[in-house]
Amino acid sequence: MSTTVASEANPEFDGFFTHAAAGHVAFPHCRACGRFHWYPMPRCPHCRSIDLAWRRVSGPATVLSFTRVLHPFDPSRAGALPYVVGLVTFADAPGVRLVTNIVGAGLDALRIGDTVTPVFRAETDGHTAVDFKRA
Repeated sequence: MSTTVASEANPEFDGFFTHAAAGHVAFPHCRACGRFHWYPMPRCPHCRSIDLAWRRVSGPATVLSFTRVLHPFDPSRAGALPYVVGLVTFADAPGVRLVTNIVGAGLDALRIGDTVTPVFRAETDGHTAVDFKRA
């Protein structure tokens, strides 16, 4: 469950994937009230302004919560087991919580509060997936 979607079906994610393709994590930021938000939407959920722009964040995130998936929710995911889905936060994007895969070595030692860093990889659909790994 990498952070990927089809842009044609969800154009509000275009900014996310444009930044990901360049090796950066970015979120919608309101220029009127100065706050970040996530899920992308046409108006700021805090002040309702339409003056939004995608702003890069530094990258490291903190694990707020996670789960190890041991049973496939869909038969197509059976070969990926087990995998870790995490909820991560960013110090320089207060209020943003991103659901993402946490990949790589040392997942048995993963703990709430651990620092994770983004990993970018090309998908077959042309998008860039953003996962995270332990720092």
